[in-house]
Amino acid sequence: MQTATHNISTQPIRLKDRRLTKRIQKTWRKTASGYLPSWRDIQSLDLGDDWENCFGVDLRLSDGFPYFIYLGDALCHLSNLYLSGDGQWERNLLDMATIKMDEAALNRAPISYGDALRLCDGRRVLFRSVLLPLADNGVDVTHVFGAINGKGV
Repeated sequence: MQTATHNISTQPIRLKDRRLTKRIQKTWRKTASGYLPSWRDIQSLDLGDDWENCFGVDLRLSDGFPYFIYLGDALCHLSNLYLSGDGQWERNLLDMATIKMDEAALNRAPISYGDALRLCDGRRVLFRSVLLPLADNGVDVTHVFGAINGKGV
């Protein structure tokens, strides 16, 4: 009778971080490695399904509103979800998720931002976003890359 030999690894199992914004920020940090990555650097990343919740904004073309150069499929519907109350009915969920974009650019550092918002139809949404500065030349911020996820409450 033979007995089976089992090789049991003592290496810890690495689980995928459940929080989208943390995964994207971690990838940005690896890509940055001492300088600000460019939009081209970001486009070359294999983010898998996470691309669906990501966006890219060209700051040079943004004038009062973000000029999106990329908007993941899962985010397209956010531009149709308008907020209610407090005179913000003209703002949509995507506007709110990118509201601290200038802060990320000025600080040349990632900004995580989340909020609970009420939509025009009365539903409440919790969202979280991460905004990451990008620089074509590694120094001067030209773009913002980000990710957004959320859920209804």
